[in-house]
Amino acid sequence: MVSKVERERAALEAAEKELAERKKKLAELEQEEAEKQLARLVRKVGQDRAIQLLELAVKVKPKAAVDALTKLA
Repeated sequence: MVSKVERERAALEAAEKELAERKKKLAELEQEEAEKQLARLVRKVGQDRAIQLLELAVKVKPKAAVDALTKLA
């Protein structure tokens, strides 16, 4: 016979496992969405310009590049 505490422990473990699976699924969905957005933006500016923009951003530090482009937008 399973005690009430053991049932509660088993239920808690199952809930924790489900939560971990849902977090993993959410991370996968977020990654897929980011990849789709990146592909969409690369198509808009073209692959060569996207590479050039990223290379320049790395040279001037990404945060500074984002700040400068935000001011222009």
